[in-house]
Amino acid sequence: MKKMFMMLLLALPLLALNLELKSGYVAAHTEMLMDKTIDPTNNYLNASITIQNNDITTIKGKFWVEITLFTSDKGDRDKSMYEELQTDKFKLATYTITNVTKADAEDSYTINGILDFHGEKKELSANAKITTVEGSLTIDASSMILMSDYGIKMPCMIFMCVRDQVDLLIKATF
Repeated sequence: MKKMFMMLLLALPLLALNLELKSGYVAAHTEMLMDKTIDPTNNYLNASITIQNNDITTIKGKFWVEITLFTSDKGDRDKSMYEELQTDKFKLATYTITNVTKADAEDSYTINGILDFHGEKKELSANAKITTVEGSLTIDASSMILMSDYGIKMPCMIFMCVRDQVDLLIKATF
């Protein structure tokens, strides 16, 4: 009986299903006085995600993007952004999910995890709508970071500075 219980216990992690990322992106939004908005997008989201028994609250894994693949409507500004973010030294931003909890509204969840960005690791929570339709799971999440929390000083021109707050939108379909 003990052996059977031990074999069952060891087999539990095997019930986790690896989700295959079909498509995904990360969009960032900030602002600067006298400039419309700054909205770089990265359409090259990567993920290694698992789920157990189709229970959304068991989602584990990580997402990552290469920083130099964020682009906006102004190439010169993008190059300046890469320099400020020291992309030669800090190439990736990685988000590791620690847990997912159900929120009050239908299909609403809170995704908690650790953002590894610019050499700093910080806890980060995201509000998410997670849906399953016809064998596909979609995550639409939003969060916010302060660049100063990651040791980054936003650039200024005379009295106009780029806002420290960056709003993040993430969409992934598995």
